[in-house]
Amino acid sequence: MKLSTGKIARMLSCLLLVLLILLLSETYAADELDASRERLDKLQKQIRTTLEGLRNKQSESGALSDDLERLNAEVRRIERLERKSQQQLTELKAQLKAKRRALEEIDALGELTEQKIRGRLVVLYKTGEVGLIRALLTDSESPRDIAEKYAFLSRMVRHDRDLLNQYRVQMQEHRKALEDLELMEKKQSAVVFRRSREQETLQKARRSKKILLAEVKQDAASLEKMLQELRAKAARLNELVKKLETEGVQPYTGNLAGLPAQKGRLLWPVPGKLRVGFGTSRHGELGTLIESHGFDIEAAAGTPVNAAASGKVIFANSLRGYGNLIIVDHGSKYYTLYAHMARFTKQVGDPVAAAEVIAYSGYEGRDAVYFEIRQGGKPLDPGDWLKPR
Repeated sequence: MKLSTGKIARMLSCLLLVLLILLLSETYAADELDASRERLDKLQKQIRTTLEGLRNKQSESGALSDDLERLNAEVRRIERLERKSQQQLTELKAQLKAKRRALEEIDALGELTEQKIRGRLVVLYKTGEVGLIRALLTDSESPRDIAEKYAFLSRMVRHDRDLLNQYRVQMQEHRKALEDLELMEKKQSAVVFRRSREQETLQKARRSKKILLAEVKQDAASLEKMLQELRAKAARLNELVKKLETEGVQPYTGNLAGLPAQKGRLLWPVPGKLRVGFGTSRHGELGTLIESHGFDIEAAAGTPVNAAASGKVIFANSLRGYGNLIIVDHGSKYYTLYAHMARFTKQVGDPVAAAEVIAYSGYEGRDAVYFEIRQGGKPLDPGDWLKPR
């Protein structure tokens, strides 16, 4: 089915708008990839330093587990970029197909108009200017017949003028469509190049991860050091909570019902999927059993982190193994803890409402938020307290 000139113009306008959006996203994606490559280079140097320190028994405890966590976050981030590039290529392929179809329709309409113009030129050539005047001023015809012929010839002149204007518009649309097509093909080439860089960076990150895991698994002492650090993290958090309780900080009393009355209805701090649950599980890469006292929830860097319930901030600082940590007191020695924050929006002593933003995720490029619920020093399973989803 042939498209009208108006429909083709609207189609071209829509495709141009999509192309402008893609061009803007291209700049952002390229910047994000460059940032990932820079972080990966720094991380590789840090891993080499850590492994060398382990061999010389000088490495800080926990360095390897932190390196692995950051490396995993970088791999996932580059994988997301690569998937987005693949999606862009699929969309561009469909848009190029539509653009070429629109160009073919313009060509067909232009060819049809050109044939009409040629036909009119043949008629005018055969008739000639004298022939037209003679047809208009024949002596045997009445003034009325002459007036009718004049009106007819006037309509033919207008028709010819409209035909020429139509052809001019079609040629302009043809030139514009060619320019847009060329721009879109350049965009496709740029995305193909960017995707190849992403794949190259992803392979580099995966190789680094493979080397790190191989070194750790081959060295029993390194593996034990990592496992000790995972266990020591919880101990440091226990000590912190006990210290906060014994320092005489004024407890939160804003909600008389307290946290127990909201069990099973607490808000999730971020909307991402659960990556690590509560309790004992097998580490997917180290192959050993690990104990988790909270939830690891997927969250892209910069995600707003919401308070699970109303309360008061009693800690907002860094803690080794948890990055930037914020703790909210909910009364009766119930606390919620949010780790790996890039920055806080609340400080110690600030009251918070349920669902209020208390921080933003992304400490050192991490793509997850660690969340705990505690009663004093006892960790509670967040699955029993958060809203089902």
